[in-house]
Amino acid sequence: MISEFLKAEYRSERFSEQIKKAMKELLLDESIILSEDLNNTNENIARKKLLGEFRGYGLNRELFENFPNEIQWSLCNFVSDDLNNIRYIDYSYWNELSKGTHSPLIAAQTILNGIEIYGQSNEGFLKAAEFIKSGGKFLRPILLTADSKHFVIVEGHLRITAFALVPEHFNNAQCLVGKCSSDDLKKWI
Repeated sequence: MISEFLKAEYRSERFSEQIKKAMKELLLDESIILSEDLNNTNENIARKKLLGEFRGYGLNRELFENFPNEIQWSLCNFVSDDLNNIRYIDYSYWNELSKGTHSPLIAAQTILNGIEIYGQSNEGFLKAAEFIKSGGKFLRPILLTADSKHFVIVEGHLRITAFALVPEHFNNAQCLVGKCSSDDLKKWI
């Protein structure tokens, strides 16, 4: 999960500068993300430290405040109907975009209606949806679940929103899914 998260954020327009700054502070080369060796204990420790520095992982802060400790990770394939059961984290922008529902499908309607939240352009979502329609492939979004029926986005909000704009392209989409206890999930979200 740590490696997948860092890859996505490294390539993100929004987060790439922040992660590069954290890498510089920790004296880490981009190879720690782009050509990782998951069997190398020192690299794994460095990636965990980087995600902690960058987003609070393992430090009980920022995105990872009250994040579950006991998680079983799996690669899972999804279909378009699964979008009905995927939710955003509790964050002001996503709350407003989804009209308080946390649903990417509702957010897609907001975007299609031309409503911009906090003056932020919807162009990135529309470009991402076009990329998907033209056969483009994104890195796997990361989700958490307690019951394998309902999911919360950990990483990949833009990508899931883009899929909600073109739900037929979510068939056979692969996501990294972590399963934790219901109590632990409630504490985090």
